[in-house]
Amino acid sequence: MPIKESAVFIGVVLNLTLTAAVCLVRAETVSGANAEEAVWRFELIGMQEPLEHAFYFENRGHELLQLTNVTVTAPFQFIKATARVAPGEKGRVMIRLGEPREKGDCAGHVEVAFKNPGVSNLVFQCIGKIIPNIECLPMAAFFLATQRGQPKQASIQIINHEQEPMEILRVEHASSRFTTELQTVEPGQRYTLTLTLKAEGQPGKLTERITLVTSSKKQPSVKIQANTLIKERVYTFPDTLDFGLIRIQDLKSQEQLATLLTQTVMVYQDGGKDFRITVGTDLPFLKLSPEASKLNDRYEIKVEVIPEKLQPGRIDSSIAIETNDPEFSRLEIPVKTVVE
Repeated sequence: MPIKESAVFIGVVLNLTLTAAVCLVRAETVSGANAEEAVWRFELIGMQEPLEHAFYFENRGHELLQLTNVTVTAPFQFIKATARVAPGEKGRVMIRLGEPREKGDCAGHVEVAFKNPGVSNLVFQCIGKIIPNIECLPMAAFFLATQRGQPKQASIQIINHEQEPMEILRVEHASSRFTTELQTVEPGQRYTLTLTLKAEGQPGKLTERITLVTSSKKQPSVKIQANTLIKERVYTFPDTLDFGLIRIQDLKSQEQLATLLTQTVMVYQDGGKDFRITVGTDLPFLKLSPEASKLNDRYEIKVEVIPEKLQPGRIDSSIAIETNDPEFSRLEIPVKTVVE
């Protein structure tokens, strides 16, 4: 074939190929369902405020579109959708933000499936943020631990996100182990709540409630947890050992499980310089290995389970710790488990 005729032939073939490719692309673009909005972004103030949204899509094909299923991830909920969409018409999927909700970032998706062969599912993304009417930062809780006789303080910020000014009318609690103080940072908008743990009374952990009574109509009260721990001069961590459910047969078939049951107990003497302990227990299946620290003010006790000495039953006993501290000469750590 002459060179000129070959060039013409190749040009025709390329032109036909490009034309076919363009037609194919156009066919894929116009057929099926096309989403108007792939991602919905929102910011909501209020943990119970209603919020709904509609996703729209267009039938760009030549046949009637029929929906078969709509799948929605929590906390979003499906309300209704257009079951059939004629060519050139638009359909919609209605959803709402359900409950329970958590403050902060919120994400989910909606997937729409069609009965029509060859029509791909539509997936819509939901990305947003939920902000309480009245927010406590860093969180609506206090966590304080201290030695007896050593008062300690912590503060949280109270922020009003409503349009109307918010006043904290009073702070309510029934605790005798701490006091609270409220300071106005910005009237109607921002406050600081300070808790002072007095380090008096019974040692140990305690969780109590603080209630802020506010002028807000949408959130007339704010609940805050006060988690406090008063430690004696000599104390253990943890103060209880719970091995949960131990199955003897599982330990026989999988010997490595015994190592997963090993726990560690720390024994501290605040300000100690020559702290000494001895340990013991009436539980034959426990191996206790105490080791003193270089600081001479604490011990680490390795508590191991000996599988061959386990007997079925409910265990409720303790580990006894004898110390050289004249005020705290004996400590006990409760031990609980159920052996099958």
